[in-house]
Amino acid sequence: MSIKKKLFLTNVIIFAVMVALAWTYSFFANALLNKFPITGPDENEFNTVANCLTNNALSDDEKAATMAKVGYKLSIYNSDLSLIKEYGYTLKNYELNISSGSPTVEAFSDKILIGALRNGRIYAAVKPITRDKPFTTAKNIALAVMIVSCAIVVSLACYYQFYTIFPPLTVLQGGLKQIAAGNYEYQLRSNKHDEIGAVIGEFEMMRRKLADLDKQKSQFDRQRGEIIAGISHDLKTPLTTIQGYTKGLMDGVANTPAKTERYLKTIYETALTMNALVNQLNDFSKLDIDTIEYSFRERDLVALIQDFAAINIPIYATKGLKIETDFSDTPVEADIDKDQFLRVVRNILDNSVKYKDKENGEAKIKVYSDGENAVLEIGDNGPGVSPHEIQYIFESYYRGDPSRTNPTTGSGLGLSIVKTIITAHDGTVEAVNDNGLKIIIKIPQRRKRN
Repeated sequence: MSIKKKLFLTNVIIFAVMVALAWTYSFFANALLNKFPITGPDENEFNTVANCLTNNALSDDEKAATMAKVGYKLSIYNSDLSLIKEYGYTLKNYELNISSGSPTVEAFSDKILIGALRNGRIYAAVKPITRDKPFTTAKNIALAVMIVSCAIVVSLACYYQFYTIFPPLTVLQGGLKQIAAGNYEYQLRSNKHDEIGAVIGEFEMMRRKLADLDKQKSQFDRQRGEIIAGISHDLKTPLTTIQGYTKGLMDGVANTPAKTERYLKTIYETALTMNALVNQLNDFSKLDIDTIEYSFRERDLVALIQDFAAINIPIYATKGLKIETDFSDTPVEADIDKDQFLRVVRNILDNSVKYKDKENGEAKIKVYSDGENAVLEIGDNGPGVSPHEIQYIFESYYRGDPSRTNPTTGSGLGLSIVKTIITAHDGTVEAVNDNGLKIIIKIPQRRKRN
């Protein structure tokens, strides 16, 4: 049951109990009135008042003073009950039936009236009723019972609401403190099926997601540290090489043109290796702070890859990778960032070079349209990826060969950057084993971009 319903039902019950107690008290009071009826004034009291009312020798003030001694106050009216003079109580809302000069007694629930008609005027003596002690005691007991009963009902209702609302809130507060302290393993349990129970359920979902993110971050940081440590370590080797060969040139060790050329070529190739390591470090920083910028334009993917292939096929041939192409006969247009998309192609082909298991590897680039998407396929004849690893190769810092210890061979960022760039194009990328590893990229065509 929801908290709103609980509070509503509680308040309805409190209201019903209050009404029942008020009705009971009213009924009890009426029963007391019937049990202790009004009997009117005693004989001496009545004679004193009657004599005053009928004694024409006394002035109005003297009558009032005499009646005051027995607790009555005088009021004087015309025959139409318009007030002439009153000494305390009026006859408003009371009716005196006086038909003769003899004093008439009228008893009401709260007053006793003794009236007489004299000289065209109505003289009325009014006295409040004072109940005897048994009546007063019983009335006070009934009132006390009603007040205590109301207090008990309200207290029970407050306790019920307090027990319903605050304990689970305390549990939730404790969970928030644990999360703030970084303890994502602290679990909240609640058997409540109301709004607070729903909040605790949502909190648990958030906690589990934070715990997963924390684990991923820890793994990410560990893997990144390993890669950076490896790259930093491997920077020392080419630096040492460059230093050694440069010193050899300075000391005249390379004393022939052929030897000098070999030294210079070694220094150049080692510098290229260092440049590759520095580029990997640059990729780390870009991936961490998400600084990749895009400039999208509607482009023909066929023409774009043809231009790329014309320049780069000879370069990859020198690295032992022969590239074949298969292009659609018609333009395949999509909204593409040229520089970043070509970076995708390079990363995939570089992976084919890094992981080829033959002296001369082969790769094939295919571009076509499937009707809704511009499709780019790049496949090689390398060893492929084991089935249980293929789903992870687009993750940051993942390398397919766990035995590989040289970070320059593969940083684990190449395909992760591929996925990042293709996702920014609102596209998809997947890897399949097809006599080697094939990467399939799809970019939506006729896509509207804000």
